[in-house]
Amino acid sequence: MMTTGSEPRTEQKRTIEKLLNDEQVLVHINPQCQGVMIPNHLFDNRTVTLRLSRFFKGALTTDAEKISAELLFGQDYFSCQIPWNSIWGASSIRGEEFIWAAAAPDEILEMVLAHKEERRAASRHGSDHSYGPGRSSRPNPGHLRRVK
Repeated sequence: MMTTGSEPRTEQKRTIEKLLNDEQVLVHINPQCQGVMIPNHLFDNRTVTLRLSRFFKGALTTDAEKISAELLFGQDYFSCQIPWNSIWGASSIRGEEFIWAAAAPDEILEMVLAHKEERRAASRHGSDHSYGPGRSSRPNPGHLRRVK
């Protein structure tokens, strides 16, 4: 599901909080946004994916401005601050994917739009398998890094 920048942050917050009722959720963030607090070594990435769960040992809270989470990086916990405006996407363990275009880096939007066009072209040709053997039906997010 792709949304536009006109969607209120309250809807984004509600969506992520609903996803947090499951075991875990992957939250995709733009680390260049003001107010993001993550380990320094992650700031060089154009996008960062954080795994969040209410079942993790570290605390996790949400408020009107941000998600606060104590996340384990290697052997050390770090107090992450993730403002809502830095979150461009979320993925559930059930395969649901959400994108908030207003926060997405340009190359992410280009990738999503290209993938959407590929799917449209495949459906016009009557094939849902246009990706070939061994390839996923999802774009290869090689530039995304999953962080526990």
